[in-house]
Order: sequence, then structure tokens, then C-alpha cells
Amino acid sequence: MNQMQRLAHARSVLMQAETASGLTRTEEKEGWQTPEALTPVLPSLKPGILAVTGSATVLLSIAGQASSQGAWVALLGLPWVGWGAAAEHGLDLSRTAHIPEPGPRSAEVLTALADGFDVIATGRLGLSVREQRAIAQRVRSRGASILASEWSTASSTLHVEGGGVSGCEDGIGHVKDLRFTVSSGFPRVECLWTDQGLVPAPRILQAVS
Repeated sequence: MNQMQRLAHARSVLMQAETASGLTRTEEKEGWQTPEALTPVLPSLKPGILAVTGSATVLLSIAGQASSQGAWVALLGLPWVGWGAAAEHGLDLSRTAHIPEPGPRSAEVLTALADGFDVIATGRLGLSVREQRAIAQRVRSRGASILASEWSTASSTLHVEGGGVSGCEDGIGHVKDLRFTVSSGFPRVECLWTDQGLVPAPRILQAVS
């Protein structure tokens, strides 16, 4: 698919989203509810740019939670995300567009998507600072939200650190869950990615001598 075909595809998906019934803009709400495990650091997903660094799992979980509430979601520049992974993270595939490789016209494609989608999850797009600022202004005016794995001018950032894997000791067994520490400065929360999605991590009780 060449550059013009990619752009035409993005516009086609945009038109479908705009004409579909049930399309709800974020500006009509108080923001999309986020996974319970993240509410201490991110009570809701509001219009604008939110950078999520360190974990695609957390980024997709936020998008999936919004999708479960009726949001139209676009995945842009995330070629490693398959439909199976998208569904696993809660995305309603009937309201999800996936453009793995937007090419050098990613700024134009992203601007078009912001006109018709509620939440856009993005990977590395190679946008200049000037393009980022122009798109951020456009997104806020349209009531959309961008979840970016890389965005140098984002007004808000969630920092995610991996905290280990359980269920696979000494290289034997199956992964039971992944542990993450998520912060937006302060406070910090501990959460787990399990077969139930992103959930709060149980507190570890320490004995007092």
C-alpha cells in the first residue's frame, strides 16, 4: 500500500465512523472512564494528548476501557498489534480502525482520524515538535484523545515500569501475570495484567517484629 492509498484508507475509515450510529464524542462526556487499577493516577481520559511510556499493555488497556464504553478507537503506527491482541485488551473490533504503517504522511493521517475517532493510540510516527503542537490543538478542539507511546510535547504523561512476571519460575511454566508500577509523578500505583485484564495489585503485607 503506497502513501496515497494509506491516506485514502484513513479517510474511508473516517467517513464510516462519522456516518455510523452511536458515535459519541469525548467532549459530550466528563471523559472516558479508565481501568480501575489506574484511577488513582488517571481518573479519566480527557481530550488532548496523554503519553504512556514503558508499556504497550497499559496503553492498550486504557484504549480498551474507552472502547467498552462506546468509543471509536484508531490504532496508528502500531504494526505489532494484531487483532487478537486488540480484542484481548478490550477493544471492540467493530469500532476499531487499524493503520499499521501510515508512512511519511502520518501527521495528515492523524489529523484526519482526530476528526472522526474518540481515541487514537499511536506508536512512533516521527512527528516534528511543530506537527505535535498543531495536532494537539486540533485534537482538543475536536474533543478527541491521543494515547501516544512517544510524544515529546504531551501535557500529561504516565510512566510505566515493569515489576516482574509470575507463574514462570526458572523459565518453566506459563506466565500468570505481569506486574507494573504506574505513576504520573505522584502517587504511584501497582497493577497486574492478568487474563482478567488490568487489575489492582494486591498489597504485600509485611510482618512487624
